[in-house]
Amino acid sequence: MAQTQSASRADEALERVKSALKETISEPKVNFGTVDLICEPGDLVGVMTALRDSEGIECKFFGFLSAVDRSELGEGGGGLEVLIVVYSPVHFFSVAVHVPVAAAAPACPSVSGVYSGALWHERETHEMFGIVFEGHPQLSNLYLPEDFEGHPGLRSFKLPGRAVKDWPGAKDPEEAAAGGR
Repeated sequence: MAQTQSASRADEALERVKSALKETISEPKVNFGTVDLICEPGDLVGVMTALRDSEGIECKFFGFLSAVDRSELGEGGGGLEVLIVVYSPVHFFSVAVHVPVAAAAPACPSVSGVYSGALWHERETHEMFGIVFEGHPQLSNLYLPEDFEGHPGLRSFKLPGRAVKDWPGAKDPEEAAAGGR
């Protein structure tokens, strides 16, 4: 019964979202109980504002923002995608907004003016994926040194290798007999 209520709630939410956002979104659908849609970067701030403020939608809770590197996915894949999830505590449904971003010059408008909770998430996503969030007040690194080169979240980022060192401690008798390290 709960799953049926959840599914019908998501279907109703999908219709409200499609009605409110008409021309600014593409491929709206319900995916595992979440309203899923694609939005171009130029429409992002308007879409997020409408999701927050539109009656019947009211996604007041910011869930998270991150990115996906789709560079090696083949057909239909490629480039980067910013993923933003918001939740309506009034109507009990979530919306996942997918924003395609060019890998050559990754940039996306900041949604921190709409959801202040996005500030930290945008900094982390900038640091890990190299996406510039235009309008963000402070895109400084959270984890890595400022002079760090590369973006560890990208598929193209090569992890540094480590030399294998012999264990300096005592060896097990079986391991020593077999000539192991």
